[in-house]
Amino acid sequence: PVCRNTITWIRSTRLGYFVPFDDNINFHKTIAAAIVVGVILHVGNHLACDFPRLVQASDENYNYVKGYFGPDKPTYLDLVKGWEGATGILMVILMAVAFTLATRWFRRSLIKLPKPFDRLTGFNAFWYSHHLFVIVYVLLVIHGIFLYLEHRWYRKTTWMYLAVPVLLYAGERTLRFFRSGFYSVRLLKVAIYPGNVLALQMSKPPQFRYKSGQYMFVQCPAVSPFEWHPFSITSAPGDDYLSVHIRQLGDWTRELKRVFAEACEPPVAGKSGLLRADETTKKCLPKLLIDGPYGAPAQDYRNYDVLLLVGLGIG
Repeated sequence: PVCRNTITWIRSTRLGYFVPFDDNINFHKTIAAAIVVGVILHVGNHLACDFPRLVQASDENYNYVKGYFGPDKPTYLDLVKGWEGATGILMVILMAVAFTLATRWFRRSLIKLPKPFDRLTGFNAFWYSHHLFVIVYVLLVIHGIFLYLEHRWYRKTTWMYLAVPVLLYAGERTLRFFRSGFYSVRLLKVAIYPGNVLALQMSKPPQFRYKSGQYMFVQCPAVSPFEWHPFSITSAPGDDYLSVHIRQLGDWTRELKRVFAEACEPPVAGKSGLLRADETTKKCLPKLLIDGPYGAPAQDYRNYDVLLLVGLGIG
């Protein structure tokens, strides 16, 4: 899994000069591709080679493995529906779902599906399906316990290989959970600009220290109590407030804009024709939670003599 707190901390050390931590997402995708290759070889070998050879083995040859599979030779269905086969097939299905919905075509809604299948596209489908890895890890531990040719408990070491990443990720999620509640922010100003851009200005927690170019995660319980989305911090580190500018691109940002548009006041004479809201015009604004800051390549701009500025997206 991607552990952003750990990456943010490590990239600020000397190790950051040698290891390209900014390419962590590409590394994540490379590992996913390697898992796909490994699964095809592993599962294909069992289903197309090992199982048929065992089922078709002669009585003489079966005697060599009778101690592992029992006195009666199993059928192909027995091997598939056993703990080893069932957990393996379930893992393949869940990983196939997560991998498919994480592809660019589904994640960015480039594929248009009829209702109700349109819910399988977009960031929400990608985000929720990616958390199927929790079930996959549980199945993988069970899969490693019921090994065909190994019954000695101290040789079943699957859990050992999972312990470090699971503990690291659990620590990350625990830190984010407590820190998001620790950083209480108060919305100061809301504005909706042309081009479907939502600007949110909020109070800056005293302990929230960041560098130019970093980003933070934002959650709006009125939209979803579970989803956190990353946005660049558009205020300067010296400002006494935090701000983000969010362009409507997906289902979550579309709903976020709708929620805040309802809280905005119509333009009055003498002001621009923008929808606005602040503490003086609207006492009850939607609640917002933040988590961060997190490191990004742009924060290292001071390390270079020449900078190339490219304006993309909302500029």
